Amino acid sequence: MGTFAAAVYRMKGRLRESAVFLSLVCLLVSCSARRQPEAPVAHGGLIQFQSYCAACHQYDGQGMGDAPPLDLSPWVTGPPDTLIKLVLHGVRGPMVVGGKTYDLEMPGFAPVMSDGDVASLLSFVRSRFGGIGDPVTAEAVSRVRAAHRGRTDYWSVEELLGGR
Repeated sequence: MGTFAAAVYRMKGRLRESAVFLSLVCLLVSCSARRQPEAPVAHGGLIQFQSYCAACHQYDGQGMGDAPPLDLSPWVTGPPDTLIKLVLHGVRGPMVVGGKTYDLEMPGFAPVMSDGDVASLLSFVRSRFGGIGDPVTAEAVSRVRAAHRGRTDYWSVEELLGGR
């Protein structure tokens, strides 16, 4: 075999070794980067949050303009029933969060969200922005919805805080 042919042969061998090495590295990286799938509630809650909340409250929960932040808000970390009422029927009137007053209506989502959807959403929000791991259950949402079945108006802040 000539010098040139030997060099090409060695280069092909190195390329083959490099390809095998790179394939193994890619396989290891993809396996280690793969996370456990999120629980269905958390995943569903993320979808609900992106669909109904993030436009005003932002993806990072910091709020925007007249929408208050969710991150560590006492509304998020407070009693789940208060938050359930707020999401089902909305809220109107001045609300103080983090020392700042917000006065924009938040619509209620009772007509468009099932009890499971609301539970998933609030479980996600309380976990992500309040550090609370206990999920909100569909049964809790159903109980609150049934207790206020005839309600058609937004809640006022005073009504929501009256139960605390």
